[in-house]
Amino acid sequence: MMSFPSPVMLLATLTVGAIVAKIMEYFLRRPYVDNITKDKYVFITGCDTGFGNKLARQLDTKGVHVIATCLTEKGRSDLDDVTSGRVKTLLLDVTDHDSVAKAYEEVLKIIPHERALWGVVNNAGVSNIAAFVELSKRQDYEKVLAVNLFGVIDVTLTFLPLLKKSSGRLVNIASCAGRLAALPGGYSVSKFAVEAFSDIVRRDRRNFGYSFKVSIIEPGFFDTYMASKDTIARNTMSLWNRLSDEEKKEFPEALVQKFIDEKGSLITSMVSSDFAKVTDAIEHALFSTWPKTRYAVGWDAKLIWMPMSYAPTWIQDKLCP
Repeated sequence: MMSFPSPVMLLATLTVGAIVAKIMEYFLRRPYVDNITKDKYVFITGCDTGFGNKLARQLDTKGVHVIATCLTEKGRSDLDDVTSGRVKTLLLDVTDHDSVAKAYEEVLKIIPHERALWGVVNNAGVSNIAAFVELSKRQDYEKVLAVNLFGVIDVTLTFLPLLKKSSGRLVNIASCAGRLAALPGGYSVSKFAVEAFSDIVRRDRRNFGYSFKVSIIEPGFFDTYMASKDTIARNTMSLWNRLSDEEKKEFPEALVQKFIDEKGSLITSMVSSDFAKVTDAIEHALFSTWPKTRYAVGWDAKLIWMPMSYAPTWIQDKLCP
């Protein structure tokens, strides 16, 4: 008579198998490509502050040639002051196609040959977390989408010819908010779209035999300007202040303030100040011989947002903040 393993034995076997698979994956993904400091250049957007700034400095210390773009002259000069000659800084407004095209021409002058542009990191981003859907107007969404989505699309399409020649890496910074829509405002909408665009680019390359790789970084909450309680409060109140008197009756100030206190405190309780978790993931996506398609970064990403994104909708609706 056929006997079946007990539930405990089956669970133990599956657990051991998962651990072994993870260990094997770790060692398979660990090696880097050759000559990352010799003739490979990495182009990064949004380097004034945050992840982009940290990534430019991190790659510089490892001897990588970096072309770091900043929105402001101050951001550019501040980065120049703390990096070596390997880092070339440019001004770039990703919402302006002429600015993107000009940056492309500058990159062609910097790199020694067209195959030298190994990586493009679409990092530039903005946020406009709103307390409630109806506080936002169309122009609020357009402002965020202009940077977080159309900026990513424009930079990608402009620089893709160089990535095709180098068989390099495209790394797009999305968010856990691109897998689980937890807060109103254009941020989640834009990050869902970045996920979709990245998937389309990755799949489309196979139709033409190109071997460049596409990775998506999905950070949880980190201690950036966008995740600060002051920023959330300032942004939310600016949206509320422009409401009509009639609209303010439906969304009284006390209700909006409650959102700021509760959700702002929730977000700040989760933030991590260790930007290296994100920049290490980006570095791995750029230079690993076998990079991941998606990198969930941060304890909240791995333990809360990613698992919840796979949960049934009714559970998400109950638990999402």
